[in-house]
Amino acid sequence: LEETVPWLLGQSVPEGQADLYFTPEVTPQQDSLYVHCLRALSSVRLGPRGLPLMGGGDWNDGMNRVGGESVWLAMFYAAALDAFAPLATADDRAEMAAMAAQVRSAIEACGWDGGWYLRAYAEGGLALGSQRSPECRIDSLSQSWAVLSGLDTGRARQGLSSAWQQLYDPQHGLMKLLWPPFDGQTDAGYIGGYLPGIRENGGQYTHAAAWMVWALAKAGQPELAWDLVRALNPIHHALSRPAADIYRLEPYALAADVYANPQQEGRGGWSFYTGSAAWLWAIVLEKLLGFEK
Repeated sequence: LEETVPWLLGQSVPEGQADLYFTPEVTPQQDSLYVHCLRALSSVRLGPRGLPLMGGGDWNDGMNRVGGESVWLAMFYAAALDAFAPLATADDRAEMAAMAAQVRSAIEACGWDGGWYLRAYAEGGLALGSQRSPECRIDSLSQSWAVLSGLDTGRARQGLSSAWQQLYDPQHGLMKLLWPPFDGQTDAGYIGGYLPGIRENGGQYTHAAAWMVWALAKAGQPELAWDLVRALNPIHHALSRPAADIYRLEPYALAADVYANPQQEGRGGWSFYTGSAAWLWAIVLEKLLGFEK
């Protein structure tokens, strides 16, 4: 953290434009990696509810037209502040603790929907991931990270239970990212360009499903965590020829996504997804089997 590194200098994205492609310059000014980390942690902008602005999407970049505020990003932000705080100076650590507490308070005040946590607020105020939502009534990200970010234990457990009941499909061995999928009623972004039940739009997105394994383990439900690990394990999608004909991918490499659309239930999508594989490997090894280095 004491290593000095330069900054990148580039133009601001013009108002009304989604992105900007350019080759950034490297500045002569250098600061410690610690200062770079502080700048990243302090760059998160909060909206009127005290939740981080969603901008062009958060983890789910397919929700690029939600705008508004992200409940999930608030959880992730609080967890990031907690994780970095032990490395910080006393003054910075105090500021991080105060910000994490402030964000958690905003989540509990504005992010709880009665049976689970919301996903986001759209720019016009529409709540996504709500019992009143015709599409994306519940999203697994917010339920996993409610546990992983240390929110109210009772609520977090209830949200996890709701996710398990509504998103887990034991018959096809998959954990949906959200449900019901977007199908023309809500313009959340290019996620609606996927058919309902395909990829992020209501299919299994394995990266998020691995986080659900971690959350179940942390919440003291190892039996359910192992059930989900077995469901995610690609070899279990090819134990028979009929199963392999449905799954259609390699049984020895983790897929990015598995379809939940009624016409392709259980079919694997994008193969050899190393990010999900790394997460699942680390979570099984460290959080379920207890190996620590």
